[in-house]
Amino acid sequence: VAQIIRYRKMQGVNLGSLFCLEPWISTELYKNYQDQAPEAEGDLLECMGRDHCSSMMEAHWDTWLQREDFAKMASIGINTVRLPVGYWVLGSGYASGKYRKYAHAYNRALYFIGRIVGWAAEFDIGVLIDVHALPGGQNNDSHSGVTGSPLFYESTEYQELALRVLATFASLFADITNIAGLQIINEPLDHPQLVPFYERALELIRTHTASLPIYIGDAWNLPKYATVTKQLCSRFGFIIVDTHRYWVFRPEEQQHRVDQLTQELWENEVPELASASAEVGGNMIIGEYCSVLANRSFDGEDPADCMGRFAREQLKAFDQTAAGCFYW
Repeated sequence: VAQIIRYRKMQGVNLGSLFCLEPWISTELYKNYQDQAPEAEGDLLECMGRDHCSSMMEAHWDTWLQREDFAKMASIGINTVRLPVGYWVLGSGYASGKYRKYAHAYNRALYFIGRIVGWAAEFDIGVLIDVHALPGGQNNDSHSGVTGSPLFYESTEYQELALRVLATFASLFADITNIAGLQIINEPLDHPQLVPFYERALELIRTHTASLPIYIGDAWNLPKYATVTKQLCSRFGFIIVDTHRYWVFRPEEQQHRVDQLTQELWENEVPELASASAEVGGNMIIGEYCSVLANRSFDGEDPADCMGRFAREQLKAFDQTAAGCFYW
């Protein structure tokens, strides 16, 4: 069963803002603190305070998704979910920065993560564990767990902690049948320290599991990291490159009409994806994409119709070029 889950084509969704919070998704948790404008999960913990953060976080984990959601996913053909988690879910022995003060909030996080994995297993749904945030932050976005400049790449302390985190995740999840893989960094920067860290992480993870598929982010540079992935595969076994595709965050001058975006998808994106996929022997996924577009893309047409059409075009394109895709 594990082989099927890990090698089949993945039709997936992300379970966003469950174990790695983002204010634009988890609005209920953030709405009482609008005056302080928290962004990263660590900011929100400070707003909640030491006395209340545990109960508030556990209530969120307990209610955000239910078993029925997995039944629904299975009924529409979802066979894999990507589960973003912050490194801090492992608790006090793994906390850093402001998370040290609030580490007790995560005492039961692994229980709730296990419940998600168990519900998925009931419906033959695989789970890709995605380490969405690393110590010090791996990018400039608040989903990396901190606000401000990313400190991960320049800090030996943060890198060593990240290695411990990844080793722990590998040992916890490698032997669970419906775990599809482990992604070791989400949306990293293309930093000189990234490839050396990938090598160190893979060497350590392979001491815990020889067979678990390991996913790496392409740092928004797919051609380069397809080549990196090919090299890593020759040394560390089953390695998959993850690329993300969004169309809504473009500069204004690139916010084209849907028909233009569709043309661009097939003329520019598909050849790049196909080339990278061939480079890595098919070991490439679209870990995040969405149908949301900028207002300029509709130009008087019905937005829902436009986004639906473009989503279907993306699915066709990804089906031809990738080993799986996950809606965000």
